[in-house]
Amino acid sequence: MLTAEGSRRRMARFRERLAERWGAGWDAAVIHRPEHLLYLANFFPLPNSLNLRSSSFLLVERDGPATLFTDNWLAQGNSAAVDEVVVRDWYTCVGPAENRAIVVGDEVQKTLRTRRVQTLLGELGHLPQHVASAASRLIEVEDVLRGMREIKDPDELDAIRRGIRTAEAGHAAARELIRPGMTELELYAGVVARAIVAAGAPFVMMCDLASGPRAAEGGGAPTSRVLEDGELVIVDLFPYVEGYRGDITNTLVVGGRPTPEQQALFDLVFEGLAAAEEVLRPGTPVSEVYRVIDQVFRDESRHARAQGKRSLGHHAGHAIGLGHPEAPELVPESDRKLEAGMVLTLEPGIYGAPTGGVRLEHNYLVTETAPERLSRHVLGLV
Repeated sequence: MLTAEGSRRRMARFRERLAERWGAGWDAAVIHRPEHLLYLANFFPLPNSLNLRSSSFLLVERDGPATLFTDNWLAQGNSAAVDEVVVRDWYTCVGPAENRAIVVGDEVQKTLRTRRVQTLLGELGHLPQHVASAASRLIEVEDVLRGMREIKDPDELDAIRRGIRTAEAGHAAARELIRPGMTELELYAGVVARAIVAAGAPFVMMCDLASGPRAAEGGGAPTSRVLEDGELVIVDLFPYVEGYRGDITNTLVVGGRPTPEQQALFDLVFEGLAAAEEVLRPGTPVSEVYRVIDQVFRDESRHARAQGKRSLGHHAGHAIGLGHPEAPELVPESDRKLEAGMVLTLEPGIYGAPTGGVRLEHNYLVTETAPERLSRHVLGLV
């Protein structure tokens, strides 16, 4: 979980960036996206609770307080790092439940009108119309928040590490439990059970878990497909633990006896990962990270046994944190460069081979010197 101190530092930086860009040309900002409520106010609904579909707002006044608006259910046991909290009754178990989003949004609208907010900053793709209507001028602010999110704070790094440790427990379980005759969903169930204990809290296990021909196509969510002896299984786990994600991948062979062709494919993907790791330095263009992996894959002198589409068919990776994909994305047509403090994943993959597909993935913190590898799961077909 993030800390109140970290959230207050981010709120102060947010105010500074708004002042740098717009000076006194704004009255208030309304933040509505759940990930940004966590980022700025340390306010987060558990993903397995009835509060997951709640609707809260953070009002940041240029010359006033930061106020959280929420409902009486979500307010219970959820402390926010803000100056004030306004709670509206949504459902009291005495009368009928009201429209949850409207009842809180109406309070925000009333406050904006009372305080005569004319120029309102907001995440305009997510700001409800009945709240936006209180202002005469709207300005998009989401790019400011997205830019801030690229460099991680210490408490964010702690949260990401927790997500990675959770995913590592899932990978250890996958290697231990995988066997011919079980379904993808049965393997997934075992992975999640182990990961929940590691996380120590309810969370959402987002993942690709795909076997055989599905792995050859690049992955997908687990299904009732039965695992067959000798197949490759892509296990890409990206758990969402208290708002932040780890994102790590390995590929396993069912039965533990890879063919020479499967091992050659694995070795080639591993070479691409290792080559990209060497260029994770501040100032490196993200397009160069992509190019390094793609060049390894296209080199016909490497691993003559390796089959499949010998090029990088998707991004080389991306930043990780609150969403997917976080910027910067490691893609060939980006003009971005790496900076110290970014947390990235490298995830090279080759697909389309007769024996399936292979994807591997580690997570890294970009530092002023060598990158710090944050993930410690075992990469190997067995």
